[in-house]
Amino acid sequence: MTNSPAAESPDVAAVITQLQQELADGKIELPLLPNVAAEVLSSSLDDQSDAARLAELIQQDQGLATHVIRIVNSPAFRGAIEIVALQQAIARLGMERIREIALSASLKGSLFKKGAYQQITDESWQLALAAGLWSKEAARASRRNVEIAYLCGLLHNIGTPMLLNRLGELVPSMPRRDVDVLLETLTPEAGARLAREWKLPGAVLASIEYLHRFAEAGDDQDVVAVTECGVALAQWMCKKGLLVSEVMQLPATQHLNLYPEDVELLLDKQEQIKISMESMG
Repeated sequence: MTNSPAAESPDVAAVITQLQQELADGKIELPLLPNVAAEVLSSSLDDQSDAARLAELIQQDQGLATHVIRIVNSPAFRGAIEIVALQQAIARLGMERIREIALSASLKGSLFKKGAYQQITDESWQLALAAGLWSKEAARASRRNVEIAYLCGLLHNIGTPMLLNRLGELVPSMPRRDVDVLLETLTPEAGARLAREWKLPGAVLASIEYLHRFAEAGDDQDVVAVTECGVALAQWMCKKGLLVSEVMQLPATQHLNLYPEDVELLLDKQEQIKISMESMG
């Protein structure tokens, strides 16, 4: 598939040009970051954050709190005793995992809404969730920051649902091939605009802007390489089986100094990640 809009039909090129102009002019409505998601994001970057405060944040949104409890009691996370309170959930799974569950649930509800391109929207959410989970494992394998890696993977394509929502208003029916080209062209720009509006961490912004170009990311090269690795693993898992040889060929894998035995251990997480996605998705 080509990256060049000019190689596509004039109508597609015109739509891409219009969306680019709307992005540049600030005319595409940017979704608001839910208050709970914003605070959960802040708590994930705050070493002083505690379990009581996290439970209080999530309980501000009763629907979210109920959703988190349901996921905690799902087959992926269930223990011998049913969880009925957020404090119990945090005690069992830890603050890091509960933050992941709460943030993913909040973002899915606010960003990945129903619309004209529902199938593509759903697929982009599954990719985001898988990328977050795989980025976390890639960070752990390469001894990088796990929590920021999850955020970068989960948010790497936040421009996609925003574009699909606007595209649905302009052109409710467009061939999948053309939509893919449009998203490949515009998602980084749209995502970066949203990341700046939401004041997301610099590492997240870098992962959006420099994905597949980690060598250009300056001080954020490592975290972008982790995100690249996570996105690639997510794409492969969704389309076909994972092979150590393919993962080893990734420039990002080589940059992170992952050896074949590291990658084998990493790929052993595949079933665990699939189960987590079934519960969180």
